[in-house]
Amino acid sequence: MRPLTLKLNNFGPFLQETIEFDNVHNNQLFLISGKTGSGKTMIFDAMVYALFGEASTNDRQEGDLRSHFADGKSPMSVEFEFKLSEAKFKIVRQGAFVKEGNKNKTLGQLAVYQLEDDTYSLRESKIIQGNNFIKELLGVNAEQFRQLFILPQGEFKRFLLSKSKEKQSILRTLFNSERFEQIQKNLVDEVSEVRALIEKRYSSLENNWQDINTFDDDLLEQYKSINSRQTNRLIEVLEEFIDKGQSISQAFKDDKKKQGSTVKLVKDKLDNNLKLENDLNMLEMKRKELAILTQREQEISQKKQLVNDLNEVKPLVNLLETQGVQHSKREQLTIEIDDKVTLIDKIEATLAQQDSDLSKLKEDQHNIERSRKFLEKSSLFYEQKDKYKQAYIQLTETMSELEKIAEQHQLKQEEVTTLNKQLNHRKPNHSQVEALSTAIFELNLNIKELKNNEINKIEYDRLVDKYQSVSQELKKLQGDIKRLEEEFQQIDKTNLDLNNKQEIIATIQAAVQSGDTCPICGKEVERIEQHIDFDELTSRHQKLARIEQEKAKQVEKRIKLESNLNAIEEQINKYDQETLENINYQPLEQKLLIKQQEKATLIEENKQIEQLQEYLLTSQDRLHNLELEQKSMKHQVETHEIAINDFELTTQYKNVEEFVSIYKESLKQVEDYDERIKALETRIQKDRTDLALESNNKVYMQQTMNELNVEINALENKIKEEMTKLGFSTFNEIQDKISRISEKEQLEDEITQYNKKKQTIELAISEYNALTQDKELQNSETLRQQYELEQQKFDLIASELSKHEYKMEFNAQKIKEIKKIIEQLEEELKEQQEIFQLSEILSGQNNLKLTLENYVLIHYLERILAQANQRLSLMTGQRYQLSRRQQVSKGYSGLEIEVFDAYSNQTRHITSLSGGETFQASLALALGLSEVVQEESGGITLESMFVDEGFGTLDQETLETALDTLMSLKSTGRMVGIISHVSELKQRIPLILEVQSDNYQSITKFKQQ
Repeated sequence: MRPLTLKLNNFGPFLQETIEFDNVHNNQLFLISGKTGSGKTMIFDAMVYALFGEASTNDRQEGDLRSHFADGKSPMSVEFEFKLSEAKFKIVRQGAFVKEGNKNKTLGQLAVYQLEDDTYSLRESKIIQGNNFIKELLGVNAEQFRQLFILPQGEFKRFLLSKSKEKQSILRTLFNSERFEQIQKNLVDEVSEVRALIEKRYSSLENNWQDINTFDDDLLEQYKSINSRQTNRLIEVLEEFIDKGQSISQAFKDDKKKQGSTVKLVKDKLDNNLKLENDLNMLEMKRKELAILTQREQEISQKKQLVNDLNEVKPLVNLLETQGVQHSKREQLTIEIDDKVTLIDKIEATLAQQDSDLSKLKEDQHNIERSRKFLEKSSLFYEQKDKYKQAYIQLTETMSELEKIAEQHQLKQEEVTTLNKQLNHRKPNHSQVEALSTAIFELNLNIKELKNNEINKIEYDRLVDKYQSVSQELKKLQGDIKRLEEEFQQIDKTNLDLNNKQEIIATIQAAVQSGDTCPICGKEVERIEQHIDFDELTSRHQKLARIEQEKAKQVEKRIKLESNLNAIEEQINKYDQETLENINYQPLEQKLLIKQQEKATLIEENKQIEQLQEYLLTSQDRLHNLELEQKSMKHQVETHEIAINDFELTTQYKNVEEFVSIYKESLKQVEDYDERIKALETRIQKDRTDLALESNNKVYMQQTMNELNVEINALENKIKEEMTKLGFSTFNEIQDKISRISEKEQLEDEITQYNKKKQTIELAISEYNALTQDKELQNSETLRQQYELEQQKFDLIASELSKHEYKMEFNAQKIKEIKKIIEQLEEELKEQQEIFQLSEILSGQNNLKLTLENYVLIHYLERILAQANQRLSLMTGQRYQLSRRQQVSKGYSGLEIEVFDAYSNQTRHITSLSGGETFQASLALALGLSEVVQEESGGITLESMFVDEGFGTLDQETLETALDTLMSLKSTGRMVGIISHVSELKQRIPLILEVQSDNYQSITKFKQQ
């Protein structure tokens, strides 16, 4: 991400300020300078606030960012434009505030835009969605952004000196390591669930084991005392429960089968006796029913005779019914014939009137035919009446327009002639411009190369001077070291080992006398005297210690100077002296100026020629278009005149509106006449059709009447014949017989039922005689008591068998469940063993006593330290390296940082560094952290970085090294901005963003030194 423009309104000390970062060219390192309190850090706050709605440090809240001098009705807002890869974005964020005169807070606003086709298009306009869009766009949150892009005061030093617990909080935010803690928690929860499930299975196993029935067997009762967790033992004894149950079951089944045979034998004997007893009773009953039925035989014979008589009279009845129907038809047909005669008379009268109306209507046919011919001839003109109206109107307009076009054509022809004279056959010379451009490009490259040589020569001379200065300082230091060595050699080192032993010697002297044996060397003591000057011995010892201490300091300085000398020498060797001498670019600049002037003159001339050519081409196109328009207009005039002549000749009218009115009137007259003729003829045709139809119906009815009379006469003759045949002389006799016909069906049913019942009884008597023949009847009660006794014995055995089978089924179910549980337990314990071990390891129960999340954070920290040490070693002359403290303890251990001192070859606490050394370590650590976070955040493009730290704690040499480190970031393509008051930085950094304050508001401006 690279900032482009930052606009601040009522933000900190900036009431209305715009900062254009386009002033920073070629990834320059620039300095942000200004008085204390002028608002330098507020520039960082504005960038972070625009992106995330927060300040650059957690210590400042949103309300602290609003200017105290802001208008009470104006909001605080930041507009931030930046470039991300090749895309450009603009963010406008307005802070919430209580407007003057209001009680409620005016809510904040956020708008995110993206540049498309040179126009910013809105992407998000709501705060929550906008924040998510920005976070997804950048790939980092606010905390990561502070570590990557903006290094505010104290923030990255805080990370260096923080404890493991604090580093854990920072690193888990940067690297999103909470997911590993969640993995650990999920695994622990899963293990707890599995263990609970296994314990639940053991409990279920115990319950099922206790529920198994022993069938009152002593051995099985002993087996029930086995602990249910001894799953292998359970599997061994379960089969014996099954075998014992099956053995008992088989014994019950044998008893049941035997008793079942006895019961069946007694039951069959009882059933046969009961059936014989029933058959004898039924035989006696059927004999009695047959005797009763025989008494009705005479009655049934009389009813049969009556039915025969009724069957003989039935044809006569049918003839009489047919005669009645035919008389009814003749009466109805007489009425219909009278109605039809009346309807025919009415239709004939209507037809006479319609013929009279049609004759009167045809008297006006001559006038109608004349109008019809007019309509046929003029119909096309009527249909296109709008066309002929427009023809009259457009004829006048077209004639006027044609005159105007002729005038324009004359003027444009004169303009084309003038342009041809000005152009005079000239053409633009682009090849010459291209040749001049190539020459200018090559001159610029040569000048740029010579200017770079000039800059490199200045740098080379500076390095040579610095090399000579350091060499002289090193030579002087080596002389001092040699002097100290000579002074060290000149000091007498005799008896130095007796220093601090004065009291011991005095004690020994007091304990011996002349002639005694020395307790130290064993020789005879000749004399006792004070022959050693301890004060002089102490003085020599102190002098030697001072010389060694001073020499050690000088050696340390020599190592630093030699390291710096080697680094300077490496930088000097990068330059080619012959190339550095080639810096005379003034002649090339003069030549470049001449070429640029020639190119400008030629481009201007080409531009004039191209403009004239363009004007000429435009004028020629317009002239051609005018000629086409003239032809088109003339054609339109001819078309309109032809149409008008056709209209007037055909219609004999010169006014279209008058013609349309007459046409409509004639059309209506003809249509009305045709409709009346058509309607009248239709009605006449219909009435004639109806008259013919009704006349035919009348003739058909009269024929039907004649046929009906013939049929009635024939029926009367047949009735007389049938009466004579049956012996009836009057119709009253016939009616008496007819009145009893309704009884005929009932009589027939009664005769049929009698015959069926008699037949059924006779058949039953025959069957029961066959069933009871040669059989002896026994006492059924005695047989029933015997059967009930045997059945009770059978039921008792069946009940015992059922109870035992239920126990067996219950046991089988429990045994199946036990085997299933044991199988599940064995499988789960086998599968979950590794998960149990993994859960313990991830929870910190391991040799390192580290949780999964802390192990991952240590991995990231070691990567950060590896990156940081590359710069820290260079900044400290290969003296310091950051390392992680190796310490095994519970909790968030292993994240403390120590420093390894190459001079002492020892590791010491990070707080033992001086202020300048702490800054170096903090800067190196922050840059290392920035690079690792960039790698882990999906390839974030870091095109800029801002540093707000205490360069004032550094000496001149360390400051140079720190600046070289930041300059190296510039070479990687980053724009680096630094806030500092150190005057040396103003000399080293040519581009300064100066923040000026008048105690009321601040303004900014870029200044090039």
